[in-house]
Amino acid sequence: MQPAAQSAPADCPKGYFCGYKQNNFRQLGFRYKDCYEQEIPSGMGTGGSWYNNQTAGTQTGFYGKYGDLLSVAPGAPSSDAYAHWGPVWSVWNYC
Repeated sequence: MQPAAQSAPADCPKGYFCGYKQNNFRQLGFRYKDCYEQEIPSGMGTGGSWYNNQTAGTQTGFYGKYGDLLSVAPGAPSSDAYAHWGPVWSVWNYC
């Protein structure tokens, strides 16, 4: 886990969890704000990054191919500029 970024990327509005195809919040792959499990789009690759810009304290879970919980993002606002999308198949905003 990386420390929270100073400010959210311009393409990740308040209330969203955003996933990027490249490190350092480049090339937006998805942004979700709904509170249920959602598959990530194909083509996210193995690198990438994410920014949690949801309501303060809201966490997001990362799930594998068979529904196994891989990890949970810290409460918003939080981020990881060097994430690993390879094993992730879906995310779930816990709001």
